[in-house]
Amino acid sequence: MLRRREFLLSTAPAILRAAGQRPNVLWLMTDEHRPDSLGCYGSPWGRSPHLDNLAAGGTLFLSAYTPSPVCVPCRSSLLTGNSASTTGVLHNEAKLSPETRFLTWRFEDAGYQTASFGKKHYFFAGARQAFQTEGGRPTDGIVDPARYGKGYDPAQHDVVQYPVLPKQKIQRRWILGGQFPASEDETAEARNVSLATQWLDGRDPAKPFLLRLSLNAPHTPVVVPAKYLAQVDPNRIRIPSPTQQELDRQPERERVLLRSFEGSDALTADQLRKAQHYYYARCAFADAMCGRLLDWMRTRGLLDNTIVVMTADHGTHLGDHGLLQKQTFYEQVATVPYIFHAPGLVRRGARLQTPVSTLGLLPTLLDLAGLPSGNVEGTSLAPSLRKGTEPPRRPVVSEIAFGYQGWRDQDRQVMIRDGHLKLSLFSAPRDPARFAANPDGALYDLRQDPHETRNLFAGHGRQADIQRLLRHLAGWDARRLQS
Repeated sequence: MLRRREFLLSTAPAILRAAGQRPNVLWLMTDEHRPDSLGCYGSPWGRSPHLDNLAAGGTLFLSAYTPSPVCVPCRSSLLTGNSASTTGVLHNEAKLSPETRFLTWRFEDAGYQTASFGKKHYFFAGARQAFQTEGGRPTDGIVDPARYGKGYDPAQHDVVQYPVLPKQKIQRRWILGGQFPASEDETAEARNVSLATQWLDGRDPAKPFLLRLSLNAPHTPVVVPAKYLAQVDPNRIRIPSPTQQELDRQPERERVLLRSFEGSDALTADQLRKAQHYYYARCAFADAMCGRLLDWMRTRGLLDNTIVVMTADHGTHLGDHGLLQKQTFYEQVATVPYIFHAPGLVRRGARLQTPVSTLGLLPTLLDLAGLPSGNVEGTSLAPSLRKGTEPPRRPVVSEIAFGYQGWRDQDRQVMIRDGHLKLSLFSAPRDPARFAANPDGALYDLRQDPHETRNLFAGHGRQADIQRLLRHLAGWDARRLQS
């Protein structure tokens, strides 16, 4: 019986093609969403019943890395299946080339109806957008990332806001915590769910669909309806504070640039605890919004033949490593939730530990739907999902450039993880010698130092490990440039 079930799982795409039926696809996307906010990732304080249920019925990747720890580069890479260096989008103000081809078009060309509602955050001057229908807004106009709207007094809503610091070159007045001052249904997230259900109601039921719900939550503004605060016990939240020794060993890009405008020491201890509480409450709110759409679809039978994937573009800092926000390669920022669920296509209850990249998200969905992804860098994980087995071990890469912040703006920062070692530094594939004098590196041994408190890049006898990882990176760049 087991062998028959394994056969059916492994041949499901072929069976679907033979029957002329392709699965629908629902892509749940959040922003700045840390895995430690979800119960299925072992969080003692996270509140995520809907996503936990999705994971229990599907497969979860425990170490999934973003292609880039900032919004636009990551989203551009996910939509194309190619790395940030290949798309040329390494920071938030970069634009995709007009020659860009989106992998979502392969669904459209196969007869799928495609739509995305909510946060878009990719810049493309071509005539054909990534989805046939793109609508909704990332924020609601009631509270924006740095201000409450007209008629709403922040002082009445328990607000934590990043302060203006003396001699601060970059002003970031993020709202890091606060209560949402209107009804839950007036949030951008709830409105985008409503747009998604309206689209599903009006589509052609004879055709399969690819639907993305792209929520801004838990990204700033970190504001939530009050009821979600009660769902998260702030006394259970445990985020380690950095020691001075850890801070002194960090690469210069973190010590000098990032801590100058997103250092967590700009908040008092009480403000930081409050910001952490609001963040995890907003994660609970994001879970509820995903659940609202899933429940609506379930009652109409729309999940019976639907692949569901949930992920985020990247995570965020909450005082760990002395920082707030993103733009680093620490686990809290570089790793994301990555959950697949599809009855008969994806193994139920599997938890896979091998590090992977979410760059393969659309190649995986295309593979599960029985469609080709073409010549892209992202690797399909469909074979592992069907069998519930660990994928082949490959080095995982993530990239970013500051772009417009006045600190080595055009230099690529790159992270490579292989096994338990993670290296990050400035590097260029065509001119590596240019960075030899100041690579500004970090090396962490995640087996011995899972909290990444001891930077081993210099003076710790790890040159052999560093050179091995650099060879892996050079090989990755060479393959990318040849494709």
